[in-house]
Amino acid sequence: MPVNKFLIKGMANVVLTLAFFYGCGWWLLVGQPERLRAREDPVYAEELFSGLLPVEQVLQSRKWHRRGAEPWDCTYAIVRLQAPVPDQPPTREWQNDLGWQYQFGGDWSPTPAAPLKATTRDALEFCGKYWPTELYTALKYARDSAGSWFDRDRIGETLYLYAPRQRLAARIRFGD
Repeated sequence: MPVNKFLIKGMANVVLTLAFFYGCGWWLLVGQPERLRAREDPVYAEELFSGLLPVEQVLQSRKWHRRGAEPWDCTYAIVRLQAPVPDQPPTREWQNDLGWQYQFGGDWSPTPAAPLKATTRDALEFCGKYWPTELYTALKYARDSAGSWFDRDRIGETLYLYAPRQRLAARIRFGD
């Protein structure tokens, strides 16, 4: 029995169409997010503090959750500031030209920060595992001792920290 040419052409078209959609799906779900991470993660901290504070060195920067992360994961921008640093922390409101990920502070309070309630997330504790121990310790010290400034939302998802003595500024978020 001869094979129908139209049947073979039709099957080839179906296979090519499925391959095309598979490729497009891969690009949208994997390729493009990876491209964004590779391009935007390293410069996030620099962009966040641009126009707010004089950055000497970016210590840690992640704008997007890492690939394969849990639905809740960490984003952060942590910098060492150039001396001299202002005594008072600057603020960039939630509604700004850059977007919500570029908010910095707003309702600053002097440290030490009050202990969190049992149902409050602790962004510093959740995200500290991604940084060198010395940096985590320095941020924890700045939050828990006098001489710095902090701001955090009611549920602890986002912590803003400004430590003029240590010349540190940080935006740490543990969220979805």
